[in-house]
Amino acid sequence: MKNSALAVILFLLPAVASADPPSSFDLRDVGGSNYVTTVKSQQGGTCWTHGAVAAMEGNLLMTGAWAAAGEPGEPALAEYHLDWWNGFNEHNNDDAVPTSGSGLEVHQGGDYMVTAAYLARLEGAVREEDGQSYDTPPLRSDPGYRTFLPRTIAYHQAGVGLTNIDAIKTAVMTHGVVGTCMAYDGSFIDGSYNHYQPPSSTMEPNHAVAIVGWDDDHMTQAGPGAWLVKNSWGASWGIDGYFWISYYDKWSCQHPEMGAVSFEDVDLLAYEGVYYHDYHGWRDTMVSATEAFNAFIASANELLTAVSFFTATEAVDYAVTVFDTFAAGELADPLSSVSGTLEVRGYHTVDLDLPVTLVPGDDFFLHLSLSDGGQPFDRSSEVPVLLGAESRVWVPSAAEPGESFYRSGGTWRDLWNDNDTANFCIKGLTVATGMRVSGAGGLRSSGPVGGPFDPTTAVFTVENRNDHSINYDVAEAVDTPWLVLSGATSGTLAPLASADVTASVVFPVAAGLDAGAHLAVINFVNLTDHVGDTVREAVLVVGEAVVQESWAMDSDPGWNTEGQWAFGQPTGGGGSHGGPDPSAGFTGANVYGFNLLGDYPNNLPERHLTSAAVDCSGLYGSRLKFRRWLGVEDPQYDHASVRVSADGSEWTTVWTNDAEIADFAWTEMDLDIGAVADGEPTVYLRWTMGTTDGGWTYCGWNIDDVEILGVQAVEGPLFVDGFESGNTSAWSVVTGG
Repeated sequence: MKNSALAVILFLLPAVASADPPSSFDLRDVGGSNYVTTVKSQQGGTCWTHGAVAAMEGNLLMTGAWAAAGEPGEPALAEYHLDWWNGFNEHNNDDAVPTSGSGLEVHQGGDYMVTAAYLARLEGAVREEDGQSYDTPPLRSDPGYRTFLPRTIAYHQAGVGLTNIDAIKTAVMTHGVVGTCMAYDGSFIDGSYNHYQPPSSTMEPNHAVAIVGWDDDHMTQAGPGAWLVKNSWGASWGIDGYFWISYYDKWSCQHPEMGAVSFEDVDLLAYEGVYYHDYHGWRDTMVSATEAFNAFIASANELLTAVSFFTATEAVDYAVTVFDTFAAGELADPLSSVSGTLEVRGYHTVDLDLPVTLVPGDDFFLHLSLSDGGQPFDRSSEVPVLLGAESRVWVPSAAEPGESFYRSGGTWRDLWNDNDTANFCIKGLTVATGMRVSGAGGLRSSGPVGGPFDPTTAVFTVENRNDHSINYDVAEAVDTPWLVLSGATSGTLAPLASADVTASVVFPVAAGLDAGAHLAVINFVNLTDHVGDTVREAVLVVGEAVVQESWAMDSDPGWNTEGQWAFGQPTGGGGSHGGPDPSAGFTGANVYGFNLLGDYPNNLPERHLTSAAVDCSGLYGSRLKFRRWLGVEDPQYDHASVRVSADGSEWTTVWTNDAEIADFAWTEMDLDIGAVADGEPTVYLRWTMGTTDGGWTYCGWNIDDVEILGVQAVEGPLFVDGFESGNTSAWSVVTGG
């Protein structure tokens, strides 16, 4: 367990155990730790995405799951990927014909139920660096994306007389930031940023924000008691981006679907596939139905490990069963099940007692029994509340006969006969079968001749994703004296069991190696059926990196430019804020710069400078060095970044501004790009200007004297042919210099 998460749990135990939360609480200071991400500045009518993402980011901070997933800095999820790909808008609706042109206007509204449907389909949430594009739609999915998913989305209401307010406070303390809604109006907020909409007001919710704490004694227009709330209008608005909402506000913590929404147990996506018919999630409830099932046909070799669904009320007993057969009007041949009680209303993910192997073409049936509240289902519907919009919009759903059934009077009835757009909200979550190796991408250690070297170890987790046991073996393809493997290097793994293997640098041997990149290959072999055989590379970089490629910008290298990126001599213009552009390069006259005449513009989408392909074959410990003269506003508003790709399509961000930058002189940047570039024959470098908001402008990027440094590989095993997909049994060692 992460130390920070442990500290939170220990801090919370007395309040949670007594069911009597403290009179005041602030997630920004819990025993000295902050569990709220930076205040952001929304574009368009996207408050609902910011409210949801703020809650998920807060949960990732509180649990430590973001850092445990290997992500740097504070959690940063992409509001605008959710905005484009939620499935309810004019940009895309898989259930509509055509799939574009109807539904919500992009950037002009949505709600937390829309968010839940998007998440339940495993569309997101993705990182900012994956899909944070406002002006143009980002890719819907990409192999390089990393997705974070909540296992639970809980819908709370404070209730009449605030009888349930402690449950909301406990959710904040236990799971972090909670999304809420409100009807923002100047007449409801005072000069001290206290908001109160009286119950007599008829104004519908028009804004989404995020609760980060409370104070029972804070005075508002309605008397004492208020929620501390994070807004998405930048840190210059309100109280450094925050304000207060009265406990007695009409909609905040009172709206049934958007009053207080807690995104819980958010973690890196553990599933690779999802079976569903309810594309738009929970749109209605069949209150009379206690039993329902969805019929599916398997499309791949997979392991069904979990089921997700919604509950329409609190304290519901549930039972999930996977059946192999539906014949003569009855379900038969149960394969796996799970049951229990769910105390909160909302979206839930439950793990099956036993995983179920799926084979392409086989049918299977997910049965759900709920003790109370009825069965939630999807159907064509009017989205009743659009946070950020001013109208209601009809969103079509689609269904087919034989997909969803409910029991009525002892007989299974096809829901399609009642409503030919309706399906029950029951989904199956899967992983690919076989042996899987997770954890470190490989051991990459470096240091001077004679050592020391860092890191000295890497841990790999071998997992059996089958419903049967497998035998496995982990060994070096060719004996490498400077590397040793320890831990569970061979044995038998039960279904869904895992074992750890550690690769370590042997210091006495490594200290005697000559300068260069020394390579080894580790084979992970599924001895039972070879499904999932995998290779991992170990690299020991000895000695200092030296320049391998360089561009002094004395002449134009012919790189690809977008927008106002250009090669030439800067003019010393700009500097509306921060410093002006330089009037020459660091060496020589020329640079690559964004708007050589002055500042970047307002409301700029991402615009890229992209290098030609660089051959980094046989190069390890790769670094990118260059001189920059950069002006860019705080990342709440404007962005500048450096990215690297091994194929020109999947990009990894290696640097982005984490504060305002106002250079008044040339500055050297030295970035580690080894995780992307090492050993790759086609490496692309990219400098990005944007996005920017409609406020201050700065001089932007100026770039000179670009270099790629690294260490050349010495003779040794380079890779194992056929293993790189991780799903083949054909393998042989290839060596080279």
